[in-house]
Amino acid sequence: MLTLFESRDRRIKDAQEVKRLHTKYGDELVTVLKERSRDRSMKDRDRRHWKRILRKARSYNPQTGNGTAIH
Repeated sequence: MLTLFESRDRRIKDAQEVKRLHTKYGDELVTVLKERSRDRSMKDRDRRHWKRILRKARSYNPQTGNGTAIH
């Protein structure tokens, strides 16, 4: 799914989730999300969710809070 077609609400929720997860996992966030997105014991829908969050987490800058679209 391209971010161009995401709703504003989805972008906001994803940005909040990335921030929350970064607080929990810190610098290990991308590694944790990679593992979740590749976990075959989860449903495809759940893996797609974690892949979307992973994509956004890669561009997240914790110093500025930027990288995820919240506007």
